[in-house]
Amino acid sequence: MIVKKGLSLEMEELLRQLVMNGGIRMAGTVLYVYCRRIYQVDEDTAARWMTAYFRREYPEQLQRYRDCNVKA
Repeated sequence: MIVKKGLSLEMEELLRQLVMNGGIRMAGTVLYVYCRRIYQVDEDTAARWMTAYFRREYPEQLQRYRDCNVKA
């Protein structure tokens, strides 16, 4: 049986604060490094998990971030 661990409450709170203050890129970096170190996954898997998390939890902020990067 597989046991899902999920993110710690402190990590969820940190990510939420960063995203709500406009630091979605920093939140992505933090989550990427967290996945790499805690779950010991490769770069591609960590990037996929990071993207999936932001699509699920913060779709509006992610879309806003992507729109700003397309314009630049």
